[in-house]
Amino acid sequence: MQDVRPTTFSVENIELTPNPRSVKFILNQTVIDSGSKTIQEGGYLETDAFAQNLFALDIIDLVYLRENFVSVTLISADLWVIFKDKVKNIIEADLGKYADGDEEVSSTILDDFDKEKYPQLSDDEKVIIVEAILDSSIRPALANDGGGLEVIEVEGPIVRIRYQGACGGCPSSTGGTLRVIENHLRSQLDPDIKVHTYT
Repeated sequence: MQDVRPTTFSVENIELTPNPRSVKFILNQTVIDSGSKTIQEGGYLETDAFAQNLFALDIIDLVYLRENFVSVTLISADLWVIFKDKVKNIIEADLGKYADGDEEVSSTILDDFDKEKYPQLSDDEKVIIVEAILDSSIRPALANDGGGLEVIEVEGPIVRIRYQGACGGCPSSTGGTLRVIENHLRSQLDPDIKVHTYT
């Protein structure tokens, strides 16, 4: 009879992120096969021991999972001195593999896309194209810093996004990072695009 045990994660590296309240825990294997997952207070199942035990600490703002890392944001950066080892221990003891994350769009839809047609698309179609552009270029860079972003809506030339993980509440996310995202979408799709953050 084969011993079937749940996947055990170990933290291989701990990295600081541009957001002083967030720390990125890099794992020895993939925690989520596709997409990303954001967990906030009350936004998890009672059977999720990992989320239950982390939020029971009463200092967690949010948790962001992607590929092989967990980014944890505390309510105050000062608390990391006390709680870094405790958070690491909960990750290693209780984290289970998540089947899949929030949906992400395949960037292959960009292969035959004519950017001249972007302004004429419906807002729903624009969301799909914007998601694909972000998946192919912006999200991997944000993931390196323990964060991500979601597209809330596209309304004409306005793209509304919400930062995830370490990017939420990071000082550079409202300035430099936002301009980079906006300039990239303008060059790839439409020079009239304006990107706004949504909280």
